[in-house]
Amino acid sequence: MKQSPFHAPSIGAGHFTDGYLEDLRMVGDAPADAAVASFFEQVDPTDGPLFPLLLRTTHTNLSDEEAPGVGPYAKQVEPWPSWVDGALVKRGQSVFGDWGLQLSSGMFMASLPMSYACAKGAEPLVRTARLTSNPKRRYLETGQMIIDAMTPKAIVPGAVGYRAVRHVRLIHAAVRYTLLHPEIVPGHVGVAPGPWDMSLGIPLNQEDLLGCLFAFNVIGLRSLNRAGVTLSSHETEAYVHVWNVVGHQLGIRDDLLPLDFADASVVADRILARQSAPSEAGSELTATAVDAMQDLLKLKFFKGLPASGIRYYIGDHTADMLQVPDANWTRWLFPVMRRFDVITDRLFSWMPGNHSISAAMGRRIVSGFEDAERGSGRPSFQITDELRDAWGMGIRPS
Repeated sequence: MKQSPFHAPSIGAGHFTDGYLEDLRMVGDAPADAAVASFFEQVDPTDGPLFPLLLRTTHTNLSDEEAPGVGPYAKQVEPWPSWVDGALVKRGQSVFGDWGLQLSSGMFMASLPMSYACAKGAEPLVRTARLTSNPKRRYLETGQMIIDAMTPKAIVPGAVGYRAVRHVRLIHAAVRYTLLHPEIVPGHVGVAPGPWDMSLGIPLNQEDLLGCLFAFNVIGLRSLNRAGVTLSSHETEAYVHVWNVVGHQLGIRDDLLPLDFADASVVADRILARQSAPSEAGSELTATAVDAMQDLLKLKFFKGLPASGIRYYIGDHTADMLQVPDANWTRWLFPVMRRFDVITDRLFSWMPGNHSISAAMGRRIVSGFEDAERGSGRPSFQITDELRDAWGMGIRPS
């Protein structure tokens, strides 16, 4: 039976002009920024630097005593905005359950590189990476937040995904404060970032946050299509909608959401057209991502696969801008993968997400996440039982 068109809530894309988006570059996240400012009013930053503290803790063990101002904010529970459709959220999370392995490949080979192509937005990311002892560990943190948020019922206010996203929101606010106040960075934390160039806008501003949101929903869905997966309009809108909720919890301003797939695509392309440019920051971040992917895949006979994958998913023009290495013989694997997966999707539609070559590659990346070390005091990478079952990954390792 033919499916009727599906309409998701959206504020429309008409007012997202270049001028409007440029104004958003001077807007941070007022509630989280106030919590971080409160921390620095009460704590000597040389005694207790906030950014490293947030990196070595989780949303479950950030104490009010150790992090005044920030600890209480992390524990606040705010209701969903009125536009949230609970049924769409549930359906969107099930889309991730069905296709999360392919989306994991897309995150590394499409979502992150496209984010790095935005030169102004890449600058705070590379400066943050330089403040850490292991920049590759940041990919694990991003992956863990996505797993936490996309697990069924996880972003209900107060649930584990909600708190994980809120913790990342605080990390963003700490980054903003640190980059705008480089004098607070003690020598043992990392390389001092130097003065911030305000012509870039405020670090991790509202346009950058929107770009991050679109990297995971719009670009993620486009990468899914490149992998040979076709979703229904209902599934597409549900996946975009659940990310709208995550974006709200991540600190995107109330008047910028929700956006349905069509409107989100328009704004995403507008941001990419405005911000895509060659940059040292974007190239450095991409090189680190390529190395991290190679480590996670653990396929020594397929060296060059990450670079070939990036070029397949985002195209040579953007890949050249990011100085992605040339594709080697592994470039032929991706069109073959797509043709094979389209066929198997038709034959095994009753078993979504587990039977394809693209799923196998994503499973390899996710398994690499599980094996990787997140750092002292941090728990190992966790995949929920619901997602392990959906992805055919068996019993959780002991």
